[in-house]
Amino acid sequence: MTNHIFLHKLRVNTKIGFFEWERSIEQELIIDIDIELSGNEIFESDDISKTIDYAQVRESVLSVSNDHKFHLLEPFGEEVIKSIRKKFAFKKIKLKIAKQKILPDTDQVGIVLER
Repeated sequence: MTNHIFLHKLRVNTKIGFFEWERSIEQELIIDIDIELSGNEIFESDDISKTIDYAQVRESVLSVSNDHKFHLLEPFGEEVIKSIRKKFAFKKIKLKIAKQKILPDTDQVGIVLER
């Protein structure tokens, strides 16, 4: 049996990009996070300390997006995962980060990290 928590379509604004013009403006990133929990304790109790607090996951993402110096999404994503892992124990995480309207014929471009 596997159990997950998720945050989908979290929107954060940050300056990131390979090109100078991308870093000169804030861009909206759309972030999906799926976390596989280590156990079933939360499903057998009603104790938030037995699970991962969505609000704290969100705060981890916002903290990284406010303080990073990365040009690329890849190290940005790694830093988000490290930040969440510092606060919580979990089996697995899947992080998807998308930028919108970067290429003229796409809605989104981005990365998916699974650890």
